Amino acid sequence: MNVIKFSHEYTKMNSEHRPPPTKATLLQVFVVDYKELTPVFKKYDAMYYDQEKQDWSLYPIPHGKLLVLLLKSYGDFLWTTIRRFTPRKFEYYKNHCGEEFLIQIKEENKSGNR
Repeated sequence: MNVIKFSHEYTKMNSEHRPPPTKATLLQVFVVDYKELTPVFKKYDAMYYDQEKQDWSLYPIPHGKLLVLLLKSYGDFLWTTIRRFTPRKFEYYKNHCGEEFLIQIKEENKSGNR
């Protein structure tokens, strides 16, 4: 199965009623420029709680051309992730729309807990 890796457990993955997704279906791939993203969308996509700092942090979003992946988990939970654009990545994700991906969160793999 295809895998999408995350360096942190981002707030966008959480819900009061569910744990972070372990699988997601890729619905769509959008190509955007960093300048097109609103501050509120950047904050939504990049915010996570840094356990070492004991504070909220924002993962740095690369400038320039980007991919925004629209994902669906738990039947009705829509969420996104921003990825650096490369022609190869764009083709890969475009060719896998409609398919399910495993979601791997690096923090969980390193520490064994969230």
